Amino acid sequence: MDPAFLGTWELDTSKTQGLDAFGKVMGFDDAKIEAYSKMQYSFTLSKDGDTYKVEVDFKGTIPNMSYAIKIGETIDYTGSDGTKSKLTLNLEGTNPVESYEVPDKNVTWTIRRTVNGNELTTVTTVGPASMTQKLNRK
Repeated sequence: MDPAFLGTWELDTSKTQGLDAFGKVMGFDDAKIEAYSKMQYSFTLSKDGDTYKVEVDFKGTIPNMSYAIKIGETIDYTGSDGTKSKLTLNLEGTNPVESYEVPDKNVTWTIRRTVNGNELTTVTTVGPASMTQKLNRK
């Protein structure tokens, strides 16, 4: 993974696009979509050997979370809303691609990340819907 991804990144909610369509495909009701639209967070990505650690700070709205994963590894993952899934981290070139699967609901989605200077872009895709978020380096 490109070392440019390491560090702390903070969401700029004003630049989020596609949340409504993404939420509807995921089965979110309007209240949940609204809550997600207001959720502030930052995350820190660090590396120790071949293990990447992700620490997410939800700015006091919900409990913070952290997990560790290696490239090519699948781990049990619990999302901020309590959804339990399998998370696999892979690379496309030097960019991380996270694949999530909720086996009992037959739901899958991917998150592709790219860095351009001090801006990180995430594109989350489920079925025909994509949501784009921009995060700034802190």
